[in-house]
Amino acid sequence: VVFHWNVTQRTSSVDEDSIYLACTLSRSYNLGDSDLHHTPVIKMGWLDKTPPQGSLIFQKRWVMLDAQYLRYFQNEKEVYSKRIIAILFVTEVLNVGEQKFEVVTRNRTFLFRAENNSKSVREEWVSVLKETIQQRRSSMEMSLVNFSFTSGQRDSGVSLISKQGYLEMNGLRSKVYVVICADRVFLYGNAEEHSQGVGITYIEMNVGTVKSTDKRSFNLTTFYRTFSFLAESAQQRDQWVEALQDCVSRSLSSDVVAQKIWAVEANQRCADCGAPHPDWASVNLCVVLCKCCAGVHRGLGQSVSKVRSLRMDEKVWTDNLIQALCSTVQTDDVLETLSLVFCGADVNCYTGDPELPSPVSVAQHYGQILQVEFLTHNHNTGRSLISLLHLYIFFLEAALPVSHTGYLFKTASSIRPVTECKAKGDFSRRWCSLNQGNFSYYESEKSSSQSGGMKMSDVLCLLVNPPGKHGYAHSFELYHDSGRVYLFGEDSSDKVKGWIKAIAKALVPSAAEDLVCWPFARVGRLSYTEGQSHHSPLLGWFSLGGSRLLLLLHGADRVENIDLRKIKELSMEQGAGAGAVVLVDGGRSLRVEGDRRPDFQGWLSGLQQGSGRGDGPLDQQQLTDTDVPVIVDRCMSYITQHGLKSEGIYRRCGVNSKIAALLFFLRHDARQVRLNEGERQVDDVANVLKRFLREVGEGVFNGHQASLPWLHTTSDEMSERVSQYQALLHSLPRVNRATLGAVINHLYCVQCFADENQMNMHNLAIVFGPTLFQMDGTDNSAGQVVEDLIQNYQDIFNVTPLPAPLSQISQEVSAEELVCKVLRRRNIPPQQGDYWSCFLVDNNQEIERPLHYQQQALTIYFSLGKDCHLVVKKNCYMEAILTYIAGRVDVSRNGLIKFCEEKGQRGKGTFSRRLCVLSGLSLRLYKDVKSSQPERECQIHALKVYCGIKRKLQPPSWYLCCESKNELIEWLATFMSLQVIIFL
Repeated sequence: VVFHWNVTQRTSSVDEDSIYLACTLSRSYNLGDSDLHHTPVIKMGWLDKTPPQGSLIFQKRWVMLDAQYLRYFQNEKEVYSKRIIAILFVTEVLNVGEQKFEVVTRNRTFLFRAENNSKSVREEWVSVLKETIQQRRSSMEMSLVNFSFTSGQRDSGVSLISKQGYLEMNGLRSKVYVVICADRVFLYGNAEEHSQGVGITYIEMNVGTVKSTDKRSFNLTTFYRTFSFLAESAQQRDQWVEALQDCVSRSLSSDVVAQKIWAVEANQRCADCGAPHPDWASVNLCVVLCKCCAGVHRGLGQSVSKVRSLRMDEKVWTDNLIQALCSTVQTDDVLETLSLVFCGADVNCYTGDPELPSPVSVAQHYGQILQVEFLTHNHNTGRSLISLLHLYIFFLEAALPVSHTGYLFKTASSIRPVTECKAKGDFSRRWCSLNQGNFSYYESEKSSSQSGGMKMSDVLCLLVNPPGKHGYAHSFELYHDSGRVYLFGEDSSDKVKGWIKAIAKALVPSAAEDLVCWPFARVGRLSYTEGQSHHSPLLGWFSLGGSRLLLLLHGADRVENIDLRKIKELSMEQGAGAGAVVLVDGGRSLRVEGDRRPDFQGWLSGLQQGSGRGDGPLDQQQLTDTDVPVIVDRCMSYITQHGLKSEGIYRRCGVNSKIAALLFFLRHDARQVRLNEGERQVDDVANVLKRFLREVGEGVFNGHQASLPWLHTTSDEMSERVSQYQALLHSLPRVNRATLGAVINHLYCVQCFADENQMNMHNLAIVFGPTLFQMDGTDNSAGQVVEDLIQNYQDIFNVTPLPAPLSQISQEVSAEELVCKVLRRRNIPPQQGDYWSCFLVDNNQEIERPLHYQQQALTIYFSLGKDCHLVVKKNCYMEAILTYIAGRVDVSRNGLIKFCEEKGQRGKGTFSRRLCVLSGLSLRLYKDVKSSQPERECQIHALKVYCGIKRKLQPPSWYLCCESKNELIEWLATFMSLQVIIFL
């Protein structure tokens, strides 16, 4: 049962545009984040200033004011200031006394005094400062208005900061906060100063060079000074050096071309990834790119993409291409004309010939119809370069040769999937051609009429069969929208791979090309819905191979990669049509639908096989997020919670029929099996774990041959054996390594309770040696290896020991004793009215429950999963709970409450009102106050009552939502009181 505390918050009505402007102001105009043009100095001179400590002793400083900053220096020869104050963050300038004035920011006040007690100097500074502040605010307001309402580009207000963070700097005792913004580097005392508009100094990077000097250090060298920094790691150093070098490049480049390009809306973001303000471009593809994507394009080669910088390659972006254009349109080379136009040539330019004044007239004169068509379409010079790209692709494809041709062997098409093996005699030789999205086949290479064909846009799925499935060694199938299935084959692996590659690229859209760049088994499009809604299915592209599912959903800009072995749920739904498969991954529910098409059953089968097979080796099992088979994790969790003190655990035999039945269900679908206390016996579950480890394919040690080195680590020195075990552990596959570590960790916990369960390291090794090595038990070396692994668990698996104080307390310690020990260790004396408790807390601290003071803490600790831990803290509800209980005659409660029952992880569920009756030994829920029979009922002793919010609890879980804090306390008090009575 999880309690929610429903709190209603009232917010004032605020205009949406006002919110946007406020956010833009705070985000895009912090110090170092505004327009960083180099502004001239408005005023400079000597002023006295109080030191930072607030002493009355003034210090002489050289002060400079420009449109952006007020800065002061040690003397007039210094280049780098001691302090900078952003004009935008100055709220007031006030006269103080006769010669002094204050510069007030949002968080600090700076006191200055005119030199030589001159009142006129003070008045001049104050006047200039106020005028500068007003002008700055006016320009900011105007730019915001123009930005938000004139241009309408609400989404393109992008921060110019490329990197920020703390670094150690020579000469200072503390770290500085460094911000790389546009072509400057700003230094602050801390992050708060950055947000407050007050800094130390800034460095113009057009005079800087950056060089690594040591493992973690680097220098920023200017003409006037060298700044030495120390990063936290070599990796951090490399990141800072790269960012600073980019800043140097920006400072040496020109924004003239970039600003012209960005004036077009379509050019304000990278064409590949959508990053803002891209400063690279492909001159032949006519798209703008960010630095990262430009590097990828450069790797494609000049023949595919010619990458140039908008900032530094100014010679590329000139008007020298214009007569070149008039010459090219006289020929039939349309691609060259496209390249020229994309590089900036003007289709409306004057040719110098009055009779043929424009490129269009020149092309008409020379009879170049295709040139005329292209120039006419692009006669408007304001046309977006992105729209031109579509024409470029059209003409480029028209000039390309046939995509793929060759002989294949084909069977007659069918209306159902090809399940039976087709012999070579069932195939006929056909000349096949894939061209411009059309797949055609002919009797022979010389045939003029085709035997059949299809458009790739009508193909739903491409299936790659495993080798040897049919008479020809390699084959593939095409599933058509009409319901027909086409089977093709060839003995040559290279030929079939070539066809599969060509067909796959023609099948999927360009945004989904990542789906076909790996050894997939099937690829195609499917209808799907997300969440609880089953209306308006969308179309997505899916690619499946083994346990990997790649998908590009509707409107997405990137391909997702899902490991089917680690999904939370995979279930089938039957309906009037072909049904659907529901896939739950990371809290998101995806419902893939079928409509009796032949390809859908293949998708279902592939998804089921890819999600994990109980009869396969470890890496083909259903896995947890930590790469441990779900079967192993479920069994060990159950033993940890209910069997750590069971005498002879793992040595006693269970009921064979129950063991076999449980193992069968776990192997079929371990995710759907819940091991509940009372329904399963500890010994049955323990034997299921042993039988699975003994029978799993290749075993934990990845086969017999791979297990032999483990058995031959016979050194007399334990330290040498530990080193050998570590090397062997590292050589295991990832899933095997994680599984072995989880099992040994479990056995390490079991032997901690050897006084109760009589299973010390040696006894556990006798049982698990033959089990893990899948041997008959005659070889004692297997048991010795397992005992070594348990004894040296922390060193071999590189894990930390139990945290204090658990590592130094008795296994019998109660929650009450643990609280007392922790308070003593922390030197916290108990105070009157303090109620300290030991809580079991979710790792995200969304839910928590207090332990009963007599519960054994170490047992609880070992039973926790990776998402929970124990916390000793004050119980903020206890005083109110005790007051409520003291005023009650009997321990019971009833009333209306909001209720929701979690059904897996497909959605958040809907709350509805129920009558809740809590008394005696049970919790009963009635649909309404008139109901005579409870809708749901549960025994109180079986409940674990948490307080807080948890969105993804596994069923069975009940959510009870209270309207107020007092109501929450009353229900909690009743639950706790009844459970304490039952416990005692």
